[in-house]
Amino acid sequence: MREQKQDYEQFMGNAVKSWEEYYESMSKNCPLTIYYPICGGGEECITACPYGEKIWTVVPMKVSLFGFNEKTRLRPIMTHSELCKGCNICVDACPTGALRPREKPVRHPILTLIYNTLRLPFKGKYGIKFVFREEHAEKFRKNNGVD
Repeated sequence: MREQKQDYEQFMGNAVKSWEEYYESMSKNCPLTIYYPICGGGEECITACPYGEKIWTVVPMKVSLFGFNEKTRLRPIMTHSELCKGCNICVDACPTGALRPREKPVRHPILTLIYNTLRLPFKGKYGIKFVFREEHAEKFRKNNGVD
């Protein structure tokens, strides 16, 4: 955990920043981007990634869900993009569709969320077993401040 905090401080500094700053930084420096207003914060991307915690860090940022109820939430960022192999397993694991290749950004957030929500039951059917795990539900509650 201490290493994650150091990575975060090197990546963005000490202050809690808005999700837009992280999005812009990832758009410039990483092969993937996360559209944070539809990111649930369950960390499925980190769990699915073969390099997980070597590439990803969870940091506090100011984010609102569709423009409502902005507060500081924990969300993943890619701090060591040079280690990414481009397999996109993390993209497939994202239940909301917030995580995308940089060249295919989210254009219609509500439609993206609806489409990916409808696909969720089929992910388990096709062997993507990191979806619907209790650990992700716990991380979602923790990262969104839900008790």
